[in-house]
Amino acid sequence: MKWLLEGDVSIQYQVHRDLQFTNREDLQQRIEKEGFGAQFLSKRKPEGHWGKAFYQPKWTSTHYTLMDLRNLCISPENSLIKESINIILKLKHS
Repeated sequence: MKWLLEGDVSIQYQVHRDLQFTNREDLQQRIEKEGFGAQFLSKRKPEGHWGKAFYQPKWTSTHYTLMDLRNLCISPENSLIKESINIILKLKHS
């Protein structure tokens, strides 16, 4: 477990949550500012998506990036993620 706790902040958060059964909201809040979470967020385009569109290209699309961010346990209250989801929902209903 020591090795896992030296890894990315998202892994640290999940180790505390799932293996040590402790709630470390401080670690979850750091995911958007450090490590893989910050790297994913930094690739978001000004139009509010990753890739070319919601599902294009497949593995780097907004769809899969949002899934990856969810799997990293980023806070669902992140403003960039909420904004991207709202853009997708508006396009779907247009």
